Amino acid sequence: MSKDICSPGCGRDGHPSSTRLAAAALCAALAAGWPVAAAAQAPAFPVKPIRMIVPFPPAGSSDIIARIMGQKMTEAWGQPVLVDSRPGAGGSLGAEIASKTPPDGYTVFVGNAAPISTNPLLIKVNYDSLRDFAPVTLVARAPQLVVVHPSVPVKSIKELVAWVKAEGGKVDYGSSGIGTIAHLATEMFKSMTGTDMAHIAYKGMPLTMNALVASEVKVVFSDMAPAMVQVKAGKLRPLAVTSGQRFPLLPDMPTVSEVLPGFDIANWWGLFVTAGTPAPIIAQMNTTLVKALQSPEVRDKFAGLGVEAVSSTPAELAALVKSEMASFGALIKSQNIRAQ
Repeated sequence: MSKDICSPGCGRDGHPSSTRLAAAALCAALAAGWPVAAAAQAPAFPVKPIRMIVPFPPAGSSDIIARIMGQKMTEAWGQPVLVDSRPGAGGSLGAEIASKTPPDGYTVFVGNAAPISTNPLLIKVNYDSLRDFAPVTLVARAPQLVVVHPSVPVKSIKELVAWVKAEGGKVDYGSSGIGTIAHLATEMFKSMTGTDMAHIAYKGMPLTMNALVASEVKVVFSDMAPAMVQVKAGKLRPLAVTSGQRFPLLPDMPTVSEVLPGFDIANWWGLFVTAGTPAPIIAQMNTTLVKALQSPEVRDKFAGLGVEAVSSTPAELAALVKSEMASFGALIKSQNIRAQ
């Protein structure tokens, strides 16, 4: 009759055999309730479709980025990723909806600087960007492109500073709304140069570009894609990009920081899940997405949108959000920016 595995036993030399020692250790672990690898395997993920909330209207940059990344997630995991557009309140409506979803990884939020970093500093929102979301990875980044109407007699940032000062507050600039990157970038420019320009807010960057082409405003720190359409058509003059380093998609374009050291502001897109989502699920998402973002296919598609494919660890994205909220908070206070 065989002995119970948890009963003591000896080898030929009278000492406990290695087999018995291993068995005894296993039995002790079971008796103490410790997790055993075979019993502690995490459940498979995903086993059902994933919802990807986009807080802006369909066909915009956020929507297209979401669909590109969703397709890669579907290819990797064999489960469909369903894009759910929830525009409103400058992205805050979609962020609020996403923040209230179960922390199981089956809802992903496509966030950017507006709903995550700036809106909470300017308007009342029903979520906390740092508390209610768990970062997964950055997916894209793009600086603003400083463009002027062709009638403006400047061809560089240095000349723009001199011209705006000479005009003595008579220059109007446009943006896609209070608290947007276009607005804050221009306010940062004003703060660092001691210049004054009047702000005119439009409902979206396409309308802002139309206003600039029509000479209703003279300067716009624009999103990259809509500005480049007008630049290529010869209707606007580009001066510089707002990133600290030259933008890989426009390597010959100067940066504002070459004249104003330390000037560095850009829009970004990142994926988030609800806080409390299990770490193994976040790690799996990060691994899949980082691999996708390194593919030439994704990089080429993003370049077509005027954005650069980038990636990060969850901790790096969390640090970016904290840093931005601190710097934007200081800018908003110093420039007395208020939501209307």
